Amino acid sequence: VASTVRGMGHLLNRHLRRMSERFEECDAFDAETLWSLRRRLAELADPELIAIYPHGDGRSPRRVNGTAAQRPADATLHAVQRDGLCHEVVLALVHHLAEETRASLLASGGGSALPLLPTRHHEEHHEEGGEEEGTAAAAEGERSRVFSEYRSQVSCQQCHTGAVAAAWRDATLPPPLPVDPVEPGRERLRSCDYQADPPCGPCDGLGGPRWGDTSEDVSPVRCEAVASPTQVPPSARLPGRYPRQGRASVNGGTRSPVAVRPDQPGNYAPMHATLYLGWSRGAARQRYDFRSGKGARTASQIYLQSGAQQRRNESGAMVTVVPAKGECVCDTAIAGNMHID
Repeated sequence: VASTVRGMGHLLNRHLRRMSERFEECDAFDAETLWSLRRRLAELADPELIAIYPHGDGRSPRRVNGTAAQRPADATLHAVQRDGLCHEVVLALVHHLAEETRASLLASGGGSALPLLPTRHHEEHHEEGGEEEGTAAAAEGERSRVFSEYRSQVSCQQCHTGAVAAAWRDATLPPPLPVDPVEPGRERLRSCDYQADPPCGPCDGLGGPRWGDTSEDVSPVRCEAVASPTQVPPSARLPGRYPRQGRASVNGGTRSPVAVRPDQPGNYAPMHATLYLGWSRGAARQRYDFRSGKGARTASQIYLQSGAQQRRNESGAMVTVVPAKGECVCDTAIAGNMHID
């Protein structure tokens, strides 16, 4: 396991090279060649293996029957598109083929080359000025399309660095909620992520007070979209950036037992919390102060993870303080802290 895209790419590429000498750097391919290779692997996919992965699982071949995306005119965007397809080809080769089929494909003489995983991660940046409004809107639309697809292709790279504790390994995102039978679209207001089709809008996924697990058991946050990205010139936008210190208040409910993929009914109780985040001197710091129920005393969870621990894929330390029980427990953190770089 590695803690960065670069480290994970190098680690997995070593395993791929042991499998065959036919692997080459992703940079050696173009998007058209990779798409053709992706379609070929889809034809060789084992239906029994495909059936293992539910819709929404990152390994599910949800784009198998799609058509090749248009090649971007911008060379930088083409590199983003190419790197995303390299991720898809490697995923299909490893997760979608029966072992015998994969071995035969890798051993076939004179076969086409296969891509290694990229060792870089692309971030979306908005260009400022220099173009007429119509041209800028078209370029922004293409950039948004390419990066939206790219983010779904590399979705295994999550927001945390460091191993996840064994007791919390149900952290894979659940599939989208079923369409609300009374008010279609309400389910997207409660929960929406990269798996959504069509993609999430600006007011989707904001949630709201909850008292159960369904789309009916929520009071959605009030939201109104005032403009779309194509309606705001890049020069008029403020660049998004996380602060190196921050604090947020949370007033809502907490589910018990905690579960990303609930397999049994849960209880929702009122919770009031304050989240503190800070990054300085090569360390990531995080703290939760929370109260559950009226009159309850504040409990805290404090996390610390150094930069060296991130690079070694170590989750760091977690201290839990529960004054009502007279407890103060220091343990390995559940997962690494959120990072901003």
